[in-house]
Amino acid sequence: MKKISVDIILPVYYGNINELEESIKKQISVYPILLKDYNWRIIISINGQNADDIIKLSRKLCKKYKNLKHFYTNIPGKGSGVINGWLKSKAEIRAYMDIDLSVDLRCLPSLIKKIQDGYDVSIGSRYLKESKVNRSFKRKIISIFYHLFLQQIILGTKYKDAQCGFKAINKKVVNQILPLIRDRKWFFESEMLYLAQRKGMKIIEIPVIWKEGRFSSLNLLKVIPEFFSKMIEVRFRRI
Repeated sequence: MKKISVDIILPVYYGNINELEESIKKQISVYPILLKDYNWRIIISINGQNADDIIKLSRKLCKKYKNLKHFYTNIPGKGSGVINGWLKSKAEIRAYMDIDLSVDLRCLPSLIKKIQDGYDVSIGSRYLKESKVNRSFKRKIISIFYHLFLQQIILGTKYKDAQCGFKAINKKVVNQILPLIRDRKWFFESEMLYLAQRKGMKIIEIPVIWKEGRFSSLNLLKVIPEFFSKMIEVRFRRI
């Protein structure tokens, strides 16, 4: 039986250069077992300027590991990296995760299997009772305020966690939703999920084992006002 193809996108920019190789090594070491039922591949999706060094490192890693490829876009932003990777991929199932591997890799087969079972979008959620989450109190409170208050009040979301960096989609989402996404930075996940919900697509959340990374370029307090304005815009956008 032919194995289903899965591409796992890792969005990176020049600031991730010290994390990249270790992240790839860890994934390469476990996927032959975790994803043995799939034809899997890792895609390093580089975005932004000043990328020469991380492109050079990515090329080196791609020569070392056969299940590895890299793409590049000069448009900066995490969303730019993820969307560019998803659009260039030809896989039947397309996932993405953060380079710091905050979500335990043992959760990946379940994320992918939900797409195989017929869901359009599968997302890791830190707000399911089965999830195990280790994060600072400050970030937890801000995140709860955003997800369980602002999103549900303004957007009427039926899912609990829009911003966990652990998602998978099918080709229908690639073709119908990705072209509608305007944000290329941090809000793209919230925008994608809301648009998918409005389009009546099947979204499912799975519990995750999640540990806050040592480094994060996202300042939650600074982006909440920006996210608020973007939520208002997408809420009343005609699609």
